[in-house]
Amino acid sequence: MMDPSWILYVGIFLGPFVQEDAAVIAAATLSAADPNHFPYIFGIILTGLFLSDIWKYWIGRAAHTSSRARAYAEREHVMEFRGKVRRNLIMTLMTARFVPLARIPVYVACGYFKVSYLRFCIVIFATALLYCTVIFALCHGLGELFGDRIEMIILPLGGLMIGIALIMVWIRRARKKN
Repeated sequence: MMDPSWILYVGIFLGPFVQEDAAVIAAATLSAADPNHFPYIFGIILTGLFLSDIWKYWIGRAAHTSSRARAYAEREHVMEFRGKVRRNLIMTLMTARFVPLARIPVYVACGYFKVSYLRFCIVIFATALLYCTVIFALCHGLGELFGDRIEMIILPLGGLMIGIALIMVWIRRARKKN
């Protein structure tokens, strides 16, 4: 009989393609609940996270086929932003990794600004590795502290993170209106 955990592993791998933060937190929580699966879960979520991020670069590159997008890119403030992203790529991608709602626009911008794809992939892998390590360490640490009650802690914590992200979006939109 086949081990049914492969279905769970497929779900963990595909999770970042749907919602990265929730997938990583769920994988880390599963890993904390059953540490025997830690190396597999960690490797699978890291691979899924990496692959779910690197294709977004090509959306930006594909935008060069649009004359409208090229005209937008030639504006002075966009060219200035391009220089900043290219000069500070590591910090830009590190910040995007840990700031909710920043990843997709930054990854697409990297493709649009024709950042080296190899360099982009290396930095994305490093930030994904750091992010997974931090989330897994937090979940495993909380699991050690709270034991079986970890589910009661993670759910409100996840809700708090979503609430903070929504408040940040609301504040940003309110500032743009003024």
